Amino acid sequence: MCLKHYLLFRQIAGAKIAVNEAKDAGVQTDKSIEGNRGRRITMRVMQPGPIPPSGGPLRDRYLDAHGRESLRVAADEYAEALAILGDDVNSMPALPTPLVEADDDVRRAVQHKKQAEWSAFQAHLQRATLDAIEPHIKKSVAAAMDALNFLEDHELMEKAHEAIHRAAFVKRGLFGCPIVLRDDEFWSECPINLSHLRMGVSAGLVSDFECSICGELVEDCDHQMGQFYPKLADRSADGRCSLCDATDCEHAIGETFLVKAHANAGNIRPGEVSFVARPRYPLSRIVQESKDMGDMGDDPRVRYAAQHGGLNCDADFGPCKGFNEMKNWDLNDVSRLRDKDAATTNLDQ
Repeated sequence: MCLKHYLLFRQIAGAKIAVNEAKDAGVQTDKSIEGNRGRRITMRVMQPGPIPPSGGPLRDRYLDAHGRESLRVAADEYAEALAILGDDVNSMPALPTPLVEADDDVRRAVQHKKQAEWSAFQAHLQRATLDAIEPHIKKSVAAAMDALNFLEDHELMEKAHEAIHRAAFVKRGLFGCPIVLRDDEFWSECPINLSHLRMGVSAGLVSDFECSICGELVEDCDHQMGQFYPKLADRSADGRCSLCDATDCEHAIGETFLVKAHANAGNIRPGEVSFVARPRYPLSRIVQESKDMGDMGDDPRVRYAAQHGGLNCDADFGPCKGFNEMKNWDLNDVSRLRDKDAATTNLDQ
């Protein structure tokens, strides 16, 4: 059996999956739970390709082969991005080391320093150069995250860890790591924060799948799930964005954005979704999380910045706190899920 799709669900941390069965909810189904919604996340619960072996030597070989291939893609795409920079690569800000720093103040100081360095470096780059680099560095980040998910118990795990930091550092420096405002909620896809939260999901459900790029059934279209394609932002009859499914987001109608192909799920017949430390599908992970901005989230300038590309997460700039392993959690204390990040807001935009 071959599952050629990505399936995404929104979930509230610590709560049972809730699916809106009253409509064809598609890839991002969510339903508020009474009371405080708390932190919300979007999860991928399946991945492209054959069903992975459940265990034993076959699974070890599967993880090793796919992990090494993902590392290769991450390295090749990163090298291509640097090649496009040409001689400018010699003055590019250096990735801070060590990669792990437990002290919040030290970590944020490094992030702020690197943010200033990247601002100065980026100022003289041509738009055409940035446009050429963008798809390569995004592919490098995505492949590095995949590599970590395949190799998290492998001798190459630290290589994958380094690859994520390296690619995310350049992506943040040149293109940002947006915190966006959608439907009155702040959302982030920060590769450093999400990849270091070592947990996955296991789901039981039946569904049909349509390509998010062309709308055809995934088995009938030519788009490769997980690859990036240009897509025009539009609105449905009920006002939902054709790119993110939100009714209030940063995607302007008529503008083209580079988006990752995934499958929209229709006619969903859900069973259950569980959090697990090591998912059967290695790529079944959190892909987006809501952010509690505190009182700052009510500032009109911050909200404007989030809607116009001026609010960014800075976690990619500096060292991380290390991996947050679900298998080490006290599940009676979900506060471990909440990592505090620095953020840069351009209030002048």
